[in-house]
Amino acid sequence: MCIAGPDLHKRILVGATPVQLGTSADCAVLSDDPEVVGAFARIRLDGQQVRIDALGTLPLYVDGHAASTVVARARQQVRIGRSLWEVHVTTTPVSVFDFVSRMGDHLSNAAGIEKPGEWNAREMFADVTKAHEDSEIEANFTVGTALTTPQLGEIDSRWPRPWVFVRVCILSLMLYWGFLFAWDRFHNVNLIPGLIMIGSVAMPLSLLLFFFEVNVPRNVSLYQVIRLLLTGGLVSIIVSLFLFDLTAGLSNWLGAASAGIVEETGKVLTLLLVVRDKRFRWTLNGLLLGATVGAGFAIFESAGYALRAALGPGGDVAMRDTILHRGVLTLLGGHVLWTGLTGAALWRVREDKPFDRSMFSDPRFLRVLGVCMVLHMTWNANVALPIVGYYGKFMVLGAATWLLVLGMIQSGLRQVREAQAQEAMRRSGQMEAAVIPISTAMA
Repeated sequence: MCIAGPDLHKRILVGATPVQLGTSADCAVLSDDPEVVGAFARIRLDGQQVRIDALGTLPLYVDGHAASTVVARARQQVRIGRSLWEVHVTTTPVSVFDFVSRMGDHLSNAAGIEKPGEWNAREMFADVTKAHEDSEIEANFTVGTALTTPQLGEIDSRWPRPWVFVRVCILSLMLYWGFLFAWDRFHNVNLIPGLIMIGSVAMPLSLLLFFFEVNVPRNVSLYQVIRLLLTGGLVSIIVSLFLFDLTAGLSNWLGAASAGIVEETGKVLTLLLVVRDKRFRWTLNGLLLGATVGAGFAIFESAGYALRAALGPGGDVAMRDTILHRGVLTLLGGHVLWTGLTGAALWRVREDKPFDRSMFSDPRFLRVLGVCMVLHMTWNANVALPIVGYYGKFMVLGAATWLLVLGMIQSGLRQVREAQAQEAMRRSGQMEAAVIPISTAMA
């Protein structure tokens, strides 16, 4: 644990596998210490002690003495750069699974979202490997019209089985691999736009199909989704750019992490385009519409970053790294999931009531928005999480975010079931009221 200096409060879980500390991309733990440059130190467990090896020319310091290798016991302090680290011993090992579970619990409590106790992964994706006719795929997307929107009692409120999304995701990855193969083989510049387009669009669009299939009320048409994807993506970027201009001091203070506050606010404000539409009353509608705005934002932003990387000194290698980081990692967390959650929270507050600006100040919405901002800020920040390090951070944040998404889906399905039960009771009451006068007249 760092107890003083630029890396204050950072922790490194030390085991038999060596962990590197420094500023290079190979380091599992990234340092903010200006004197800790490159791959600075390697740390591992050596018996019951911690072994720290300096990897460069600059030494470590223990008890005021310079050393290239330090074998530290419990409570011993070692200076690395300008930071002072202290060895702590724990007798209870914490697994990555336990860490993710605990983090998910904390986030669920903070956001006010129930844990997905009803969710079953095997059941949810049971239809992925089954054979499906083209007519089934067409029926899957022919929704949201006056003729294809089911009545309340006809809505299938069981856990959905989104199989189209998995197939489109696999197809998208194959298309991207095809462009990569063609580029590596021919190096034709005309392939660059295709690489950027498929790389930026494939994962957000595939993930959007997941939310389209999960929307069991089936009252949002594909036309509505495409229109909001395009207009919402552009509007959210423009609104965010205005907000960045207005909050320049925040960006100077927080750096890349400030995007978590600014961009999440910009995307939420963009939902004003559709939040007043009374046709969309369900939490699951908000989940889909929020994910649509997030997907549009992610596509346009990622394409811009990929183009900038391609034109920069890194060339096509930097572009491919950017697409991998901002495209493939979309499945773990990103604009689609975060904005989907905030959209669902806003619709959960609105329900079937007319929209009012005070709904933005409802704690049920603000808690979810706050958690998504923190997730976004942590994702962008150049910091490592304890136990999992820097790159494992994305896996952990993604797993925790998906727990929130599944919990919101569970809440949305329960909302539909409760409305169906109320509708059934109302119809039953009307039937009894109609039968009583007839019985009385006969008597």
